Amino acid sequence: MKNKILNSGFGIGNLIFLAALILALPLRIYQYVGEVLEPGTGFFTENHWSIYLLYGIIIASFIGIMLIGFMKRKELDFNTESKKNPVLGICSGLVAAGMIIDAYSCLEVIGTFKTNNFYNDISPERTSYYVILLQMAVSLIAALFFVILCIGYLTGKTSGTEYRILSVIPVFWSILRMVARFMRTISYVRVSELLFEMLMLMLMIMFFMAFAQCNSRVNEKDCEWKIAAYGLPAALMALLCSVPRIILSILGSADIIYSESIIEFSDLAVALFIIAAVLTKVTVRSPEAATIPEENETVEASAEEITEE
Repeated sequence: MKNKILNSGFGIGNLIFLAALILALPLRIYQYVGEVLEPGTGFFTENHWSIYLLYGIIIASFIGIMLIGFMKRKELDFNTESKKNPVLGICSGLVAAGMIIDAYSCLEVIGTFKTNNFYNDISPERTSYYVILLQMAVSLIAALFFVILCIGYLTGKTSGTEYRILSVIPVFWSILRMVARFMRTISYVRVSELLFEMLMLMLMIMFFMAFAQCNSRVNEKDCEWKIAAYGLPAALMALLCSVPRIILSILGSADIIYSESIIEFSDLAVALFIIAAVLTKVTVRSPEAATIPEENETVEASAEEITEE
């Protein structure tokens, strides 16, 4: 496993992600069971040492992963070859299932908006209604894209490069989820769970945008490093948001969790998809591929000289 992580294109950056996850995940669970967080509200009860340590691990891992990605921006490549990739195919299917579940959750939320002030044009609830309604529709379209990826990776017939418009839909899905959280009345700065979700969604937007560019081959030059540099921090935050909730729910302590932060299967599925994409699709650029742009630049320069003469 260690060799697989090191031998992949992103190398040491993968180890930083793994180390951060091993350190941060137990620490986050400890904050819940150790009463560092207020049950239901998500506020910190005190200036506990675990708060500074957890934030330090997250910030250090972000800086390390993105710095390595930027330093290797000329070396990394993204494999768009159509061949069987069962791991990524299964993860794509999980993301599709997660997005369908997200759409169903939106439908349930929509049913709660029928209040006395709903039909007021300036009502915040009316605005939230349309945001959630749009999120539900976009979730289903995004799920279709991941179903296509799932079938393509499992059969080896396509890697989804031809579905350029559909590949951008997950970006809008993430944006709408972020907008929905901005509309909550509670402070997203003071509630750590909501802050983590906002960071996660911001990074997911950046990852899905880079993935759409690279997988569709649209302005993908020197964009490959962003798949890992944005994706792994997004996966870290997604796991920090979803895994503790799942564990606490299994232990019968779901009441400890911030009341508006439910278990969202889509976050866990996207995290697994990102990890699989980084490990199996982000590779080291071959020397032949690296020299092609230089040769093209030389030919263009020679052509310009001839024209001037």
